[in-house]
Amino acid sequence: MTTELNTVTPDDAVIELFSPPQPANPFPLYDVLMDTNRVYRSPSLGLWAVTGYAEASAILRANTTCNGPRAASTMRTDWAEHEALRMYLNALITLDPPDHTRVRGLAGRVFTPAAVRALGPSIERLMRRHLDDIVEQSAGGAPVDLIKALASPFPVAVISEMLGVPDEDGMHFYHVANNWSRVWAGGYYSEEDLERADEAAVELCEYFEGILDARRKSLREDLLSTLVREGENARLSPEETMSLATFLFVAGFETTTSLISAGLISLLEHPDQLELWRRDSSVTQTAVEELLRFNTPITAASRVMKEDTPLGDQTVPAGSLVVALLAAANRDPRQFTGFLRGCPGLRAGEESDSCGAGQGWPDRHQGDPASTPHGGDVARNDRELSTVSPLG
Repeated sequence: MTTELNTVTPDDAVIELFSPPQPANPFPLYDVLMDTNRVYRSPSLGLWAVTGYAEASAILRANTTCNGPRAASTMRTDWAEHEALRMYLNALITLDPPDHTRVRGLAGRVFTPAAVRALGPSIERLMRRHLDDIVEQSAGGAPVDLIKALASPFPVAVISEMLGVPDEDGMHFYHVANNWSRVWAGGYYSEEDLERADEAAVELCEYFEGILDARRKSLREDLLSTLVREGENARLSPEETMSLATFLFVAGFETTTSLISAGLISLLEHPDQLELWRRDSSVTQTAVEELLRFNTPITAASRVMKEDTPLGDQTVPAGSLVVALLAAANRDPRQFTGFLRGCPGLRAGEESDSCGAGQGWPDRHQGDPASTPHGGDVARNDRELSTVSPLG
């Protein structure tokens, strides 16, 4: 962090948060904003930063916002010149209704509960394989890199098998996709990041176009074949089908990678919570939701207002860029009074109320990468909506 916190103004905090590289610990900056106003307008950047849970929830649920291509030209006029931004702005999470409703319905027909349940044995087999590899690597007490051994390859293996991506291609395109996702949802990316993201997007497009063309000629028993079949029935364009395929691939590993890595660190730092989970498996669903709240993978989401909108004690004018800082909202002490603010709390029978991980959350819950005038990596993944109403 480049500024001493005792001299940081709210405007300094916004500039620090929206200037690359991303601060390693943004929470003191979130505190500066939250202590000033949970809906704060930066005079330097002209955007509205939202840190409160109730306020962030309201902006994500609002029908007075626009997203994706409709907002992109307002904030970054050259977005259409960048393959990474064009591809992301055609992805499910950046679409506005009615396109979002149509494409989301198709995704629901591909990822049916029955289809996901049928993959249970395959997921268990892949998990056992990776755990066996960890045991072998740790023989004699050797340290094991959890990211390389489990947090990255396991989710990639699962989504690759689900979609029908060859196993030998999965990890290569994991690294390619990570370069693309640096520009997801606006925020802290540099122009160098955008250049790498453009190159990655071109490679991803070419790869998935090849796979989808092969499935159109000969369907298989995989979800990409289902996507091709359902996409033709729903009259999706080839570009829409390809955008959904690439998005599903990336969304299939991003959150799980973060959950495994950051979640384990949190549990090791709070051994009482780890011991509780070991003793009582009934807290598992709550634990997963709580760890997603505490280590919010999607740290922010942006919107552009279509009309003047009351938010907190402010009125946000039409045309304004609003950034909901989800990681801040998910530790808002007004919302999460049941836990120590700096410690995840797992208790049998309790549900997390976090912002951004739940099935009850609105379908349009992500921002767009072109809607932040100063660039960046505010939010770097997506997850399916779960059973509570988290922000993200």
